[in-house]
Amino acid sequence: MDAESNLIKLNTEINDLNSKIEDKNAELASLEGRLIETGEEPKILSAGQYIVGQDIPQGRYTVTPVGEGSNFFVDGVGEVNTILGSYGEDSYTFFTVDGDVIQTEAKVKLTPVE
Repeated sequence: MDAESNLIKLNTEINDLNSKIEDKNAELASLEGRLIETGEEPKILSAGQYIVGQDIPQGRYTVTPVGEGSNFFVDGVGEVNTILGSYGEDSYTFFTVDGDVIQTEAKVKLTPVE
């Protein structure tokens, strides 16, 4: 086997092992009760109101403040009323469905999670 073929084979093995490591890390996170990000891009929301299903997709998110933080609300099936940032929580995880209204008084980051 020449060096190039050997290198291709080794790269394939490395990719397979990396994939297995990612799977095991996700399994470990699940067993430890840690949240797993979906891999979708986080959404940055400026202060304002947003309608789930129109402005952002329904799903499960972890919200974190961008800056000092402020009040954060979700009006709908899974109501949320919390303070994020300096005088409140570092983050908050919640579910949304189409039609929920999200209101934030300052910029926040929504990270999709499983």
